[in-house]
Amino acid sequence: MTKIIGIIQARLASIRLPKKVMLELVGKPVLWHIYNRLKQCSTLSEIVISTGEYKNNKEICDFTSANNIPLFIGSENDLIDRLYKTALNYNADAIVRITADCPLVDPKIVDTFVTKFLEKNQPFDIVTNCEKRTFPHGLDIEVISTKTLKKLWEEIKEPELREWFPFFIQKNPNMFKILNMENNNDQSKLRWTLDYPEDYEFLKQIYKNLFHTQKTFYMQNILDLLKKFPKLKEINSKYVDHHNIGAPKI
Repeated sequence: MTKIIGIIQARLASIRLPKKVMLELVGKPVLWHIYNRLKQCSTLSEIVISTGEYKNNKEICDFTSANNIPLFIGSENDLIDRLYKTALNYNADAIVRITADCPLVDPKIVDTFVTKFLEKNQPFDIVTNCEKRTFPHGLDIEVISTKTLKKLWEEIKEPELREWFPFFIQKNPNMFKILNMENNNDQSKLRWTLDYPEDYEFLKQIYKNLFHTQKTFYMQNILDLLKKFPKLKEINSKYVDHHNIGAPKI
């Protein structure tokens, strides 16, 4: 049986919104919500928080310990090394990579992507929705085989690309068999991620309106809410085209 784990990639080193992964939404840290949303996935064997050096991320480490959440501590900046070694440590055949600025990650969509990845007649190295974006920004998902992580770990030499390895994949698409999953409607102009104070205000409103009625709500519930209260989209709309913030110019 193929073992697939969810990896929540999290550090405290955020400049625009300090310690954003520990900010609270309806009384619980962002990390808590991401972990518990992914726990609803039927296709994931385990959910692990993968962080950088302990001295820089003590608050994350203390949080995982207090909440009995699996933790892997790896390189602070060599992300491909951290992800690959997390996968090896948990004997995973593949991972689902979720960044810790995505507290609206949808477990139904994750399960759909993993199911596609597991299709035997079309084995993919990577199943993603980040090559061509049609989902709201903040529902970013990458399913990556451990063999592919190993290949990236061996091939990438530049330190910048070892941290921003998706750029290497984009520059070398012929090295991998990639499936980009597209949404039924292009909703790439919706911003549901967490980078700026305005994003935090937006997310607080989403949780305030939805979390009390159902602990796990989904993309369609959020779309319905935004249709009912369209002004919510204006809270962080000025950042709608901000992607890969802080990325090097490669």
